[in-house]
Amino acid sequence: MSAGPMDGHDRCEFVVRPDGTVVGDDGAAGALAAALPYTGRLARRAGELVEVGDLRALEALGTRRLTVGVTWTPAGEGTYRAVLAPAEARTVPTFMVVGGADATATVVHCVDRVLAVEGVRWAGVVTAGSRVLATAGHEASRRNLDEVGNRMLAILRSLEDQHVAGFVRLRFEEAFVVGASLGRHALVACTDATDEHALLATIDEVRAILADHDLSAVPTQDDPSAACAATVDEAADDLLVEAAPTPPPLVGARFAGAGAREPRRAKRRFGRGIVSPSPGETPRTSTRG
Repeated sequence: MSAGPMDGHDRCEFVVRPDGTVVGDDGAAGALAAALPYTGRLARRAGELVEVGDLRALEALGTRRLTVGVTWTPAGEGTYRAVLAPAEARTVPTFMVVGGADATATVVHCVDRVLAVEGVRWAGVVTAGSRVLATAGHEASRRNLDEVGNRMLAILRSLEDQHVAGFVRLRFEEAFVVGASLGRHALVACTDATDEHALLATIDEVRAILADHDLSAVPTQDDPSAACAATVDEAADDLLVEAAPTPPPLVGARFAGAGAREPRRAKRRFGRGIVSPSPGETPRTSTRG
């Protein structure tokens, strides 16, 4: 999030009108100005989902800082007055993550850390597949978090293409909704605070903690399948120590009388030959004719 070059421009100001015309220079050959109406519609819908009023402004912070004021026509079309400037120099602290907690517990811990920041109403982590991994805060405000997260991810991707996002704050009439990229996934929070520094510091901490975890493999919070999987694993472990089962008895005509065999008696040959004696009897020769 340090400052970066702007193709020779230190500061750009531009306006995107409802009909799509652009006045001024966006510093990105028109690409950033073209992205704003799409971003504004996504942001406005996110505000409707969490019931915090209409969108009034958007701020994005990456290698550059974008600040956009928004006004709406009765038809719902926006006018975007934007300022693009180098981001303030900022040192991101280095964290040493210690411990081997499982990924689910780690995500829950991170969401709780964000909720602990003063002014935060609720927070959650949403994957690229719109799965809500963990939430904390006011339950009623989080019921549409999957859809809000989906739109926040689209906003982050749209602005990241212009190197101005990694952190987005949407100002609505009644609160701020914040989004921060976690790789392909996002942290989303609602806050009353106007000071971003404490929240940014906590987000840096969360990113460091989650950096080595594959969030796409983390089960959804309170997902019954996770408990089911644990039960199956335990049952499988129990089966491993059980004795091998006794094979079923042989059945059918071909197996009749199967078991211990009695000694076979000698057969008498036809014609001249030796008759096998009984035990204790002298062998004798017999002749037929």
